[in-house]
Amino acid sequence: METKGEILAKRVEILRKIRPFDCLGEEQLQETAAVLHEEEYPAGTYVAIQGDSSRQVLYLAVEGRVEITVKDRIGRETITGYRGAMELMGESFVFSRDAYTASARAVEYTRCYVIPHEHLEKILAEAPVFAAYFLHFLSSRLRINYQKFYDEEEIEIPGRIGFRRRVDEVMTFPVVTCAAAADARQIAATMWRHRVSSLVVMDGDEPRGIITERDLVTKVLLSPDLQESASKTAVEIMSENLVTINAHDFTYQAFLLMVKHRIKHLVVVNDEKKLAGILAIQDLIKSRETGSFAIVNRIEGCKTIEELVKQRSDVDQVAQAMLVERATVQEITALITEFYDRITRKVIEIAEQKMIDSGFGPPPVPYCWITMGSSGRKEQFARTDQDNAIIFEDMAEDREAETKDYFLALGEKVVTGLEHYGFRRCRGLVMGNNPDWCHSLQGWYRTLNTWIRELDPQNVRLMTIFLDFRPVYGDRKLYDQLRNNVARTYRLSPVLLKFLLQDTLLKKVPVNFLRQIQTERSGEHRNMINLKTSACVHIVDCMRVFILHEGLTETNTFERLQKIEKLKLLKRSDAEYISSAYETLMMLRIRDAMAKMRKGVEPDNYINPRELSNREYSLLRESLMVVNRLQSITEKHFHMVL
Repeated sequence: METKGEILAKRVEILRKIRPFDCLGEEQLQETAAVLHEEEYPAGTYVAIQGDSSRQVLYLAVEGRVEITVKDRIGRETITGYRGAMELMGESFVFSRDAYTASARAVEYTRCYVIPHEHLEKILAEAPVFAAYFLHFLSSRLRINYQKFYDEEEIEIPGRIGFRRRVDEVMTFPVVTCAAAADARQIAATMWRHRVSSLVVMDGDEPRGIITERDLVTKVLLSPDLQESASKTAVEIMSENLVTINAHDFTYQAFLLMVKHRIKHLVVVNDEKKLAGILAIQDLIKSRETGSFAIVNRIEGCKTIEELVKQRSDVDQVAQAMLVERATVQEITALITEFYDRITRKVIEIAEQKMIDSGFGPPPVPYCWITMGSSGRKEQFARTDQDNAIIFEDMAEDREAETKDYFLALGEKVVTGLEHYGFRRCRGLVMGNNPDWCHSLQGWYRTLNTWIRELDPQNVRLMTIFLDFRPVYGDRKLYDQLRNNVARTYRLSPVLLKFLLQDTLLKKVPVNFLRQIQTERSGEHRNMINLKTSACVHIVDCMRVFILHEGLTETNTFERLQKIEKLKLLKRSDAEYISSAYETLMMLRIRDAMAKMRKGVEPDNYINPRELSNREYSLLRESLMVVNRLQSITEKHFHMVL
């Protein structure tokens, strides 16, 4: 008969073979081996039954085989997967008493280690890499909860059906093509014969470019010498920056690409990058006049702010629809940001026309409208306060004041138009109609130098808003020049980075030493926590310091994190952990914002943790612990390099 010590030793040896327990230290493995208990399941018996309340334990299959099954409403059972030796079961329900959504039945004799959630919570607090593994599963589970939340409410969402259709379900095939050497006459004849508005230029079996009716008009028909332009080849006429999408991708991904690149056709390829079809925006809009895919066309057709405002409710529903379709945070924010960018560009176009109609004329020099804050990071999911500015081209000193007056007047029309649409004016006046946020390129250089020379709290606040800027409209070269200047300045200024770092680390995460979430104690938001200012902002700030130190230009937090991991400034496990935490926090914000918007309440990022389910509360707490760890990692890293 085995002694207790021998049993524990065997358990430790087995735990070392199971991910993520293989990343635990010897003491943690010994403690886990001591608290777990073993359960046996003969073939045909159930480890868990769909509909039963969770036992709040984690199962580790030591030997045997288990099938996972799901019953539908009429009792039909479907096998959805299997678990074998050295695999986990029940990860998503460890911290919840919710009912199991599937059954687990032993196919053959099965032996499991069973670990209670209390011990698992202790490990999560002590081992970040281990915690990252579970946070990933819990984040996915949270998205499924949102699906259930909306299903129960029976919300009618425009464009709800179809976000998860595959591209190959709606694309056109076969594709009309031409050879790279075909001339303009041959191309026009081919398009006329096949009654198509575009064709794909082929290089052997692979697509090389695309030619649309617009390309023919602008590059051939409008040429001063029509006879000469008619002999242009497909290679000379086509759009070379070919945007492609895989046939198995979702239609909303295709839509996002079209909006982002301002195109109306996508070339569809298969896994081998061979031509599979072509997708036009009409294919997405077809038979759905009130669907989400029609919104962009209606926005493009707007001539006045009043017409644009009429599209607001449909745009607001896009995030709701994305949640229903189980989209990720990055997918939701990317699509919503693209919509808001399109709306902003339309507001600017309308404002420019108003300037002309009022006798001010067109812009006197090239300029660029930039956006900042969450919009600059491409992380919008609801209408926020405005954070925007103007960069205009340098000119003679005696013309600068007059030029600035023009752009301030234009800025006022844009800000007013955005306000009418629903984007509130910034309380701090960080907007393009403010002289402090409207400068020539040299004027911006001077402003940055002033902020840097006078590192007081106010200037640091302005810098943190400004540093996430990106272009929305106008001459991108002006943005590139300013962005490169900023990247160079911060990379070469350790003192400046230290100041930003200190400001970042002074903001504490609202979790006490007992790992309890600390809420506001008084006032309007008593017993609540602001997910933006108490959690998300810390991740944003830390990522910004990393990216500035490397002289890089990414503004999106997820993209910054990926870049930082690629440069090996963070361990992969830590990067995954942080990414999961940020997605969790953002998803909680999105759900809360969508619920409040449906009730006609302005989203404010405040939630009451006591109103969360046990699983959601645990998820929030673990995410806050991740933020706390990130601050420690950031402080340690820059202590060594600055």
